[in-house]
Parts: sequence; C-alpha cells; structure tokens
Amino acid sequence: MRIVQLVTGTPLFGGSDAHVRDLSIGLRARGHECIVMAGPPEGLLAEQLRGNGVTVLTIPALRKPIRPFADAISLFQVIRALSEVQPDIVATHTAKAGFIGRIAARAIGVPVFFTPHGLSFVDRKSGDLIGFRLLLERMAARVGGEMIAVCDAERNIALRYLGSTGIRISTIRNGLPDCKTRGEKGRGPVVITMIARFVRQKDHATLVRALSTLNHLEWELRLAGTGPLLESIRQLVEECGLTPRVCFMHECRDTPRLLAESDIYVLSSNYEAFPISILEAMRAGIPVVATDTGGVREAVQDEYNGFLVPPRDVSRLAERLSALIRSAELRKSMGFQSRRRFTQEFEWRSMLDKTEALYASTLRNKMNCEMAPSR
Repeated sequence: MRIVQLVTGTPLFGGSDAHVRDLSIGLRARGHECIVMAGPPEGLLAEQLRGNGVTVLTIPALRKPIRPFADAISLFQVIRALSEVQPDIVATHTAKAGFIGRIAARAIGVPVFFTPHGLSFVDRKSGDLIGFRLLLERMAARVGGEMIAVCDAERNIALRYLGSTGIRISTIRNGLPDCKTRGEKGRGPVVITMIARFVRQKDHATLVRALSTLNHLEWELRLAGTGPLLESIRQLVEECGLTPRVCFMHECRDTPRLLAESDIYVLSSNYEAFPISILEAMRAGIPVVATDTGGVREAVQDEYNGFLVPPRDVSRLAERLSALIRSAELRKSMGFQSRRRFTQEFEWRSMLDKTEALYASTLRNKMNCEMAPSR
C-alpha cells in the first residue's frame, strides 16, 4: 500500500510525532510505501523520518492554531499534494490535520483514518468540554473515515460525544519497538526523569513543588523538552532552592539512553490520552509515577508497576515519589513489572499488525465496492 500520514506542524516534538515516526518506519519495514506530510517547521520528526528512509513533504500552511484563511489555503495544499502522490490510504493525526485531511481525502476519493492523540474538544487543563471544537469534530466525523483511538478511554469519550454521527471507532493502543538500552544506571542519587513539552498541560510546576518537600532525600531531577513555559519553570526551580538538583536537558534525541540512566519516570500532566513517554519508561524497566488521567491506567497499574496520583495533587505526588526514592527494592520490583507489561502488551508488533490489517481491510472493501456491478 502507498500510505500517507498527515500531521499538523509544531516546533515541539511530542507523542503524536513519535507515533507517526514509529508507525511510518514500521510499515515501511513491512514493504509499504510511507509518505509523511506535515506542516512547518521541520524539526526532529522530519530528521528522524528521513534518516530511516521515509519521504517527508511539507504543507506550508498547515499549522496548529485555528486561522480560517490559512486553514482554507492548507486544505487546497493538502488536496494538491494528495492528488500528486495518489495514495491508497490517508491517515491523519491530531485535530487540525484530522479535520483538513478528512475533507481532502474525501475530495479525491481515498479512504481516510483519524487518530486524535487526545480529543481536541476536551480541555487539556481542566478536562471540560470545548463546545465549538466539539461542533467542528462532529462536522468532520460526518465527512467520513474511521477513527483510531490510542486507548479505550479515548474511544469511550469519542463514542459518548460522536457516536450519533455514525463514525466507526477502533482502539489500537500505542506501541514501541524494543531496544537494548536499559538498566544502565550507575551509583549516586536517585534519578527522576520527566520527558514532556513545557506547556500548561504537562504541569511541571506540581512536580517541582512536590520535590521541594523532599529536600531531605537524595535525588536529582532531569527535565527533557522545550516549550513556552521553560523559563517560568526554571524560575520556579530557583525559587524553591532546587537549582543544583534539577537538570534541564532541552529536546531529547536519545530517549532510551536517558531513561536507561534513570530510576523513576514521572508524568505530572493535567490531561493525557495515552502518553508514549510512559511506554518508553516501561520499556526501560523503570517504575512510573503518573497522574490518573485519560488512558494512563491502561499502562500503569497502581502499586504494581508504578503509582497513579490525582492531577495537581502536590502532597500525593510527593508521597509516592518519596516511597520510591527511599526503597531500591520497590523500584526494582516495579521496574521489573513495567518491563514485563511492555513486552507483553506494548511492543510495537501488535500496533503494526492491527493498523496494517485495518488499512488493508478498508482498502479491500473500497475495491470490492468499485468492482461491484451497478444496478
């Protein structure tokens, strides 16, 4: 199959970019032709895709903010690009690319899929509904195509609010290729790592405040990522007197190595769909402390391979981190279960098998309909 993956452009590398990267590389390895179309600017995603032989095409007007005039231009740019490529399947990712890509694919008569990576009509800070975004998503759902939810939690929300549109929704959980880089942490303070964009959704502030109450314990914090709130979090770290214990690592280009040198992974987000960074930590065999939101509990089982805490709960997060910092044995046992759950449930062959089968089934149905005699 010739498959186009369409994703909205952003300067910040996130979970949706990692998903598109791994999916494209994995499907290409299985003999399919994969082309990624993305808005500007080009960054780590384009670099990693091209480094693995995947073609990347830039859609100049396709950007995340809602700007009607620019969005209309991007629609025509996507239609033109798809007409030139002539794909068998179009798979869209994130809200903007999902809206425009479904219209464009419908215009040229190509089967289309939409993976939200966090439904846009759910506010990522509060969890409340955003009415006009829900209206837009209902409009896009009626255009056609199928939705692929990355977790059951996302599928259930989509069914609740979009079920009346008749859209078909499948769950295919995120998966990752396995790697050998794990368990290489040396001696020294307990290393806590968080890999996330510095935006309000990720709520680094709650993590910093929780750790400020644990000054009596031996730990260091590594924060990987970039984003508009980076400097404000750096300032908060200074105000809490934690500067010597916190390392800002900017954009991470070797996640397996970073996690191999870590003892605990933490994700303090206000809202998530099904974060890939948690699966990366499980792959590395380390325990996870994460907020109980979205589909996180589909990967992290509380008190088994990590801890789940309520969003914005400084004291509870501090309590769970303290337990892990104090006990090497607890870190070891939970890390073992993390690694075990990853290999059994989230190694990428399952994701690739299910995605490939869904694409192929939809394409066969389209071909059968085209070949059926008219009456």
